[in-house]
Amino acid sequence: MKRAGLTAVALEAREAVRTVQDKKAEDPVGAVVVSGTLAEQLARELGAGAEPGAVVVRDPPSIAGAEVVVRILAGDPAAPEDALVRAADAVGTPVVFVQLWPQANWRPLFVLSPFVVECRAGEGFPVPDIARAIARSVAHPEALAARVPLLERSVESGVVVTAVARAALLGAVGTRRRGPARPLITLTQLRMLSSLRATEGSEAQKELPPAAVAGATLAASFALRAAARSATRFLPVPLVNAAVAAGGTLALAELLRRLQGRLSGSS
Repeated sequence: MKRAGLTAVALEAREAVRTVQDKKAEDPVGAVVVSGTLAEQLARELGAGAEPGAVVVRDPPSIAGAEVVVRILAGDPAAPEDALVRAADAVGTPVVFVQLWPQANWRPLFVLSPFVVECRAGEGFPVPDIARAIARSVAHPEALAARVPLLERSVESGVVVTAVARAALLGAVGTRRRGPARPLITLTQLRMLSSLRATEGSEAQKELPPAAVAGATLAASFALRAAARSATRFLPVPLVNAAVAAGGTLALAELLRRLQGRLSGSS
């Protein structure tokens, strides 16, 4: 490899390590504030295994120190809900509504917030649905999941799906002459792995060093590019590039999950 090529790889490796470290350096996030009917019960379920103070009950709800407010209703939204949404919007705090036993003649909560979860009569809280709504609503879902483990699966799923779709798109539009846009796909994969690492709680568990994650991802990117070039002899280039980029991204996410699981199990 020429000297210029070695320099480019070295610079890419340095930036890769920085990318993997970025999410871990984010500022601490606020709490999940739960209020309304049966707030204590939902807070216990959401707060299972969470850091102290990560999930709190406040009635009436308070925006101060909140990353997200979860408001439980058993009827039509009224003046308190309108005031809550206005106060939350003013400071950029999302509100997730959980509507108990919804009725057709009730005022739609989607008018107040795009994050609404319905709880049918005779059923418990749909905690996975509520977790997904929280994960979609907040600005820093990875950091919040590190404090509230119940959110981890929803956050990780969203991160991986987004990264796989983006990598496939980048692969499909890559130039035919040089194969997929490897540096951009690699950056997408590194950001995904950085986000997945950020969901790990601060008390953990051993974790893979950023340099190891970055190095393995870069090595995989060159191997995947070679595989894509070989396969394009027999199949359409955009199809191959998209499939290899998406499959490689998904494989990296699964590999990180398994390795992190082994490290956690050995600690």
